[in-house]
Amino acid sequence: MDGYIKLYRELLYKPIWLKSTPQQKSVLIAILLMANHHQNAWEWKNEKFQVNKGQFVTSLESIKRKAGNGISIQNVRSSLNRFKKLQFLTNKSTKSGRLITIINWDRYQPNLENPTKMPTKTQQRPNKDPTPNKKERKKEDNIYPLPFLEFWNKYPKKVGKGAALSAYKKIKEPRPSLQNILLSLEAQIKNWDDKQFIPNPATWLNQRRWEDEEYQPEIKKKIPAFTVDEEDRST
Repeated sequence: MDGYIKLYRELLYKPIWLKSTPQQKSVLIAILLMANHHQNAWEWKNEKFQVNKGQFVTSLESIKRKAGNGISIQNVRSSLNRFKKLQFLTNKSTKSGRLITIINWDRYQPNLENPTKMPTKTQQRPNKDPTPNKKERKKEDNIYPLPFLEFWNKYPKKVGKGAALSAYKKIKEPRPSLQNILLSLEAQIKNWDDKQFIPNPATWLNQRRWEDEEYQPEIKKKIPAFTVDEEDRST
């Protein structure tokens, strides 16, 4: 497979990088490199199959080989399980192999006019001549910062996204870590059996519900991965 992928510097501040082992990081990069840039179709045992951008059909053994020396099948299996829990990908068995789908592929790997060619010198200087795709991505990031989207994707009640974003941006001192917010949210979700009692996401943020004392003992066992301030930095 020809072409290239993009690695954004903000990855350095994400749990998928900060909390991964060297072996898991090798598997992560291999998965990004193996994903399809565009729709692809093939025939297997007289049946036709198709995968979309950000998807590929593979096997544990194939990922192991692509990830390089020192990677075991168990490393691959544990990496896939971890990445699935972090909502980076989905992983399911099919008739022709294992289907990997990288979630939000288009957000991190925008379409290129010709993905089989390396960028020109002009494209490598985005400050002087940014491409339309980069402009659109920057505009989208300004509207919904990635840490906010992580919170939004986990919150079980999807109402008032704009109000929730405003509440997120108003978070004042003491600044929480994004990890603490998500850990507290996960603990509280377990007790939200009746959906009618789930607060709106904006209300939850405005009331600093991640500070509810009954959930703190479990949270304090964890070391914060990064703060909201750090995640919001532009690269």
